[in-house]
Amino acid sequence: MTRLYWRCNGGHYFCTLCCPYDGWSSPELRDLHTASERLRSKNVLPSLDALRAEGMGETAIKRAIVIEFGSEEAVFDAISPRSYVVGGKEITLAKAKQGFL
Repeated sequence: MTRLYWRCNGGHYFCTLCCPYDGWSSPELRDLHTASERLRSKNVLPSLDALRAEGMGETAIKRAIVIEFGSEEAVFDAISPRSYVVGGKEITLAKAKQGFL
């Protein structure tokens, strides 16, 4: 099972129309959601290239990630990371670079 997720300005990743943690949304994220639904209706495997084929621009693509799960039971709707490990060093979300937010 493969799912597309997008990142809000708070650093959360989700696959719904707005962030379930803080309610954040944008026209760009709504477009990602719509493109994801089109891919699903066409039975196209979610991928960043598939989003590009649906007309999504690079600004939107930079907010997207693709996760392949080992089972359907492992799939989640949203995740809220507290920190990242980059280059072997832990970085809290509050200190993360703009690319992570």
